[in-house]
Amino acid sequence: MALTHPTPATDDTVGDSIPENAANAQRDALERVLPHLTVSGVNAQLVKRCSSNPGQSGPESPAEPLWHPPQLVIYADAGWKVATVTLGARSGSYMVELARVADDNAALADRMRVVPEHRPQDVALEIAMSMGHT
Repeated sequence: MALTHPTPATDDTVGDSIPENAANAQRDALERVLPHLTVSGVNAQLVKRCSSNPGQSGPESPAEPLWHPPQLVIYADAGWKVATVTLGARSGSYMVELARVADDNAALADRMRVVPEHRPQDVALEIAMSMGHT
């Protein structure tokens, strides 16, 4: 089942802080992947985190808070994080980072895939195949 809710903090942050409207647009793009993951039986969580509130920009108008770019974090049934999906800041393409381990469970370098923004179903397929859900 795919979960979507704000999370106060995670282990890692990706990219520079962005305005809320840009974070919302990226969140909307990541939400298009969720139904495809749910059909595949993949557990996912959409994470959107506030980076900072710069405070007041004037005596009566608060400045816009900045946000970390949202992430779609995918978990194995045992709770291990197995993939992270973000969006390319300029391209808008899905950046799929797939965790890998060796036969002896030693961590290997993550495998990266770039999926065009109009193919959210391919993001889910990449993740499902890497988890053996196909």
